[in-house]
Amino acid sequence: MEHRKKNVYAEGKHIYLRHPNKSDLEGRWYEWFSDPKITKYLDSRYWPNSREMQTAYFDSLQNDRSKLVLSIIESNENKHIGIVSLSNINWVHRNADIGIVIGEEDYSKGIYATEAYSLILKAAFHRLNLLNIKAGHRKSNKNSEAILKLFQFEVGGVLKNMEQTDGIYEDVIVSYLSREKWSKRNNS
Repeated sequence: MEHRKKNVYAEGKHIYLRHPNKSDLEGRWYEWFSDPKITKYLDSRYWPNSREMQTAYFDSLQNDRSKLVLSIIESNENKHIGIVSLSNINWVHRNADIGIVIGEEDYSKGIYATEAYSLILKAAFHRLNLLNIKAGHRKSNKNSEAILKLFQFEVGGVLKNMEQTDGIYEDVIVSYLSREKWSKRNNS
């Protein structure tokens, strides 16, 4: 049974993106950012999260135009499964950083992250008129590496021994995707 979709910002086949709302705060959103398995490659993993901290973050989003944070909602169950974002939006140079967290383990593999990436990139280039999207990932983060390759991000540089994962410092690979390259690939 399909549930009613609310406040749809972008829609794919399996998910839709919408602005986070207060009902997201009542769910597991805050728990995702305390779970070591989910936050293994996030800088926020060093600090525990709480419902109060998540609420403060939610409140900070309301008038912040330097980031676009969207809830990833599984369409059939209308279930909040993750977050995708554009952050550090630079309106002068027209670029931003991309990030994604799939918090619900049952949805962490497969089409959901790919579809969320596709939708947020389309929004970045078409709705927000950005020119470049940047991403950084640790060398051992094979999931991030795979999705960036899938969307044809180009490696722009490597920051040697920049961040630690499980107590070992490793390289951070910095990549980017231009609107021009994305448009050619997507015929838009």
